[in-house]
Amino acid sequence: MSKPIGVMHLRASNFIGGPEKQILEHFARLDTGRFRPILGTFVEARDLDPFGDEAVKRGFRCTRFPSLSPVNPSNILQIARVLKKEKIAILCTHGYKPNVLGFCAAKLCGVLTVAISRGWTGESPKVGFYEFLDRRFLSRVDHVVAVSIGQKNKIVSTGVLQKRVSVIHNAINLDDCQSAGSTRIRQELGIPADALLVASAGRLSPEKNYSAMIDVAKHEILKNSSVYFAIFGDGVLRKGLEQRIRDVGLDGRFFLPGFRSDLQAVMNEIDIFMLPSLTEGLPNVALEAFAARKPIVATAVGGTPEVVQDGISGFLTTPGNISAMAESILKLAGDPALRRDMGVAGYRYAAEQFGFEAQTRKYEELYETVYNNRHARP
Repeated sequence: MSKPIGVMHLRASNFIGGPEKQILEHFARLDTGRFRPILGTFVEARDLDPFGDEAVKRGFRCTRFPSLSPVNPSNILQIARVLKKEKIAILCTHGYKPNVLGFCAAKLCGVLTVAISRGWTGESPKVGFYEFLDRRFLSRVDHVVAVSIGQKNKIVSTGVLQKRVSVIHNAINLDDCQSAGSTRIRQELGIPADALLVASAGRLSPEKNYSAMIDVAKHEILKNSSVYFAIFGDGVLRKGLEQRIRDVGLDGRFFLPGFRSDLQAVMNEIDIFMLPSLTEGLPNVALEAFAARKPIVATAVGGTPEVVQDGISGFLTTPGNISAMAESILKLAGDPALRRDMGVAGYRYAAEQFGFEAQTRKYEELYETVYNNRHARP
């Protein structure tokens, strides 16, 4: 029997969000008779690594690389040493920092590289520069995984050959979602128990377009006094959004409660999920909303139309179309049966199309394909 193929996933993260959950759930299902998974994380100066800690807690092997800057050249040699020591055959990189540093390290020791691309935000000039580097390095790796067809199209438009890009969607564990329980979010925010809560969740950054959600709320609250709004998350735009909420008179009706580690429990308590983004890869939060059987009002960008079926599990609009988003919210707010039916349709679609078992099989097939292609060369 041949030895399992060593596969390392490299990710820079200071919290456990959608991409981190995807990696952990993938490791939990990987056939360890065929593959030997190891996680690589970067630890910043404050010496916190919740992602690596969670991986170890779940029984996965984890190697941590100290990192004092966004792109630290000394990490290249550190990563290369681990790749050689652990006999890694395939390095999977997630995000610009792992892509750049991981690719350079892999080249030093002849390791195959697979980059997982979830999308680009351009949320600031600095991030824009890092994402420029990311796009340049995607053309150099052995293979690229796009989390949606929309993201694949963007990758191919940068010059990467179609045959070197595969689509493997994000997935969700519906069983875990069902056991998430509930939270007293209305009581925490001071919202009436019988109020209708429209919520979103994500980074408070430009690409999420949350200012449009505030504009929608201004329209909705004039027409329906029982509707409240909340965005769960933190980011660079918090102060600006808080000021915008005050300026349009939505204090006490529109909330920014911050990041929630119990987001799935929160999802169980909302009525409508909203995603007004300007760009997306494949939104994990949409899958989490469907896991809670909630309808979605979203913009048809990136991979979102691959998750939300317009008119079936929610409503899709063009970015910035405030009136269309407001009309969709109003329609759902006034029709409990429609909310229920759309939420159930979303749940069923997520169960059929976005399971981790199917996702892991696709990754296993990809690992074997890139490995065998390398070793089949003369």
